[in-house]
Amino acid sequence: MAIVIGSNFGYTVLAAVGITLQCFVAAASVTGARSKYNVKYPDNGGGRYSDKLSDEDWVAFNNIKRTSDNYYEQVGMVLVALVLAGLYQPKLAASFGAVYIVGRFAYTRGYVAGGPDKRLYGAYIALFAFTGMVITAGYNAFTTTILA
Repeated sequence: MAIVIGSNFGYTVLAAVGITLQCFVAAASVTGARSKYNVKYPDNGGGRYSDKLSDEDWVAFNNIKRTSDNYYEQVGMVLVALVLAGLYQPKLAASFGAVYIVGRFAYTRGYVAGGPDKRLYGAYIALFAFTGMVITAGYNAFTTTILA
């Protein structure tokens, strides 16, 4: 079966753009935290600049940095899963992308406000969305190749 990219694939592209912009905002928040807490490059939260922070400021900076790092760790596989799912079911994939954005927002807000334990609600939402993307892509690939 050939995959035809129809106009509905634009929904998937919009979700991918949203995820990409959200990742960019996460990076920008680290830049703002570097300025606020006076943590210069190349210090990533464990070097000579961050050694001068109070414990409270060190935790605050590292919570912001960790949310950004976590996004970088996941964004590649999330975008691949989104696009692959979107080749078969673009609106469903875009819906999972939108849910992922909400989950990442809740993850970041929770982590920055309350530390690692407060990120879990958003992490579960994002994980649900990512799992949906992978299942959608895998199921459709399987049914159009192996079972075809």
